[in-house]
This record gives sequence, structure tokens and C-alpha cells, in this order.
Amino acid sequence: MDYKKIIDDKNDKISKLLESLRKCYKNTKQNFREYYIENLELVEEILLPLNYIIKHSAFQEEQECRMIYITSLKDPKVQMSFGKFLYVNYEINVKDNLDKIYIAPAAGQFQPYLAKLLCDTEVKIELSNNPYRQT
Repeated sequence: MDYKKIIDDKNDKISKLLESLRKCYKNTKQNFREYYIENLELVEEILLPLNYIIKHSAFQEEQECRMIYITSLKDPKVQMSFGKFLYVNYEINVKDNLDKIYIAPAAGQFQPYLAKLLCDTEVKIELSNNPYRQT
């Protein structure tokens, strides 16, 4: 066998192996991407409730209690008022435990609604001056 033939055979084998490696890499990359996206969505779903539990340090003076109820909008406990507000009535009377409510300046239009809900209490409703409460 001549030298050129040996080299050509080796080149063919290497080319085929490299092509096989490229395909394997491409499949692995695609599988990883799908796995990553699927797991990222799962992590986001798991972490979403933390958005409502964790408070920014700028609000530390607001000694608040946050109540969270995660459910489907189809849940019969979810109610709607005035065609705008979605809420869940809690078994305890929350109003008895309120001193003051701070609302974001962007939510100022809801102040009359809250005042109506709390008209039988001495709970104060104030627009927050906190720069993080602009929206």
C-alpha cells in the first residue's frame, strides 16, 4: 500500500469521526438547551412566590404582614369587585389588625376604594413617599 492511500484512508476515518462528533455535540447542545429552558421555567415557578414574601430594605420601616394565597383564577375563593379587583376573603378579620396602609403613588386612584372598605375603622391610608413606590 502506498503512503498516499494510507493517509487518505486515515483522513476519511478522521473526517467521519469528526462529523459524528459534530452531530453528537449538536444533539447534546440542543438537549441541554431544552433541559435548561425546562428547568429554568420550573425554577421561575418555584421562586415566583418569593417576590411577594421578600421585602426590599427601603421598606423596612413598614412593619407589615404579607398574606399570600396562590391558586388558580378558577378557584371559587377568588372574587372580583367592581370589575377591577381580584381578591380572596380571609377567614380572619384583617381590618382589626391594620394601623396604616401605604399605597404607591401610581395606585392613588384606588385610595377611595380602600377608604370605603375601611370606613368603619381608624386605619389611615397614605401615599408612600418611598422612591421605590412610584409604580
